[in-house]
Amino acid sequence: MKIHVIETGVLNVNSLIVPVFDDFKSLDNSDCPDEKINSFSKKCFVVDPAGCSASHDENKITDFLVSNKMDCVGIVLTHSHFDHILGIAEVKKVFPNAKIFIHENEKNELGFTCGPMNNSILHFFRETGWISEVEKQPSADVALHEGDEVFGWRVLHTPGHSPGSICLFNQSNQNEKILISGDTIFDYGGFGRTDMYGGDEAVLMHSIIRLKREIPKDTIVFPGHESFGFTFG
Repeated sequence: MKIHVIETGVLNVNSLIVPVFDDFKSLDNSDCPDEKINSFSKKCFVVDPAGCSASHDENKITDFLVSNKMDCVGIVLTHSHFDHILGIAEVKKVFPNAKIFIHENEKNELGFTCGPMNNSILHFFRETGWISEVEKQPSADVALHEGDEVFGWRVLHTPGHSPGSICLFNQSNQNEKILISGDTIFDYGGFGRTDMYGGDEAVLMHSIIRLKREIPKDTIVFPGHESFGFTFG
């Protein structure tokens, strides 16, 4: 599965373009023809679109999608921290039918307002204008919960960095396991900070222990920042 990584936003988020396959079970079969896979992969969802006018890259994701003739059918947010959501509105302008997915615990952080979590975080950055960027973002369409499936990916609720942080796990192909980890874990044993509103170090450590228990060591990881494509083990 080819995941495109586009670094965007005011804090260099790894925004992801993830193919959507109409029939995930077909990918379990190594005999599935390439042309069938390629026809499916024109549909995609975007994880954590962050490009915005404040970072002068508001069209970076949509330009990529349009130039590659891809159809964005969804926007999935690993959490609602301001740096991960500032590009939602721009994607929705070009793909108005794309539904927005976020964990139930953070659904109220979206909706043309700056919710309590982002309001607290951005209190010290008011001169940047980032609050006004947050207030441009539309409401979520779908509230996610532990164990849900979105576009063939299993939702893992991994709070700690924020109350509604999630990871997405996919093992549709027996030979390929992928984890989209948001800011829960990074390369070299790193993990998201917990000193912001809603963060809890003990809860995050529990989430990381859970991932280590449940996710195979040869899983390829795509985190929310910095290097990607490393193995979980």
